[in-house]
Amino acid sequence: MSEFFKNTSDPLVSVIIPVHNGERYIEKSVRSVMAQTYGNWELLVIDDFSTDSTSDIVGALCEEDKRVSYIKNTENIGTAKTRNRGLELSKGDCVAFLDADDVWKPEKLETQLRKMESEKADLVYSSYEIVNENGEAIKAPYLVSETVNFEGLLKENVIGCSTVILSSEIAEKYRFVEDYYHEDYCLWLNILRDGYKVAGCRELLVEWRLITDSRSFDKRNSALYRWRIYREYLKLPLFKSIRLFFCYFIGGIKKYYT
Repeated sequence: MSEFFKNTSDPLVSVIIPVHNGERYIEKSVRSVMAQTYGNWELLVIDDFSTDSTSDIVGALCEEDKRVSYIKNTENIGTAKTRNRGLELSKGDCVAFLDADDVWKPEKLETQLRKMESEKADLVYSSYEIVNENGEAIKAPYLVSETVNFEGLLKENVIGCSTVILSSEIAEKYRFVEDYYHEDYCLWLNILRDGYKVAGCRELLVEWRLITDSRSFDKRNSALYRWRIYREYLKLPLFKSIRLFFCYFIGGIKKYYT
């Protein structure tokens, strides 16, 4: 576990938001960070070469709160590389991620920092609400267990990217996998496989937005890429991959259709 709680009672949290043409939701996402009850943070909004009004919106927010920084890629490089650029630029004692269309509850950082300290955890995730384009709840909340191991995460990815906060030790050592869709899932698997401690907050700390034209909504491609992670990235045996894929399929039904 990172020792930053021994070094300071007020650790700096680096928040990374990757965004591409996110004019519709980016202000809501940034303001949810600005509204945190925990105040010692820096926000890095990494613009993946947007062509809409994202830069104007974030620029105005930077003027409003000097803790917000805006960085624009010189070309479109994709979400994984953009998040990795944020990791390279971050200065915090720990790092948190937020997608440009998701929203944090005000107590998100404060609650998770307490959890990191009490559990001596290297990574903390949380439960979340599933909302539509208008911010209205459309499914039952996704409630997580207070812990998960590598084998459990193979069956079901309980770690939502926008819910994660992790130690600077992990942020310095690991990067998002750039060759596979579900790059965040690959990262969590690597962290768990290497023995780091993770802990889950049962509290609903995030609103995860399900958008009809988003990557998350495309379940056919999601299933294909999950299979590729099992077989190509992790190189798991065929029959184990089949068993895990069945667990993934059942978990998806429960999450999205109940």
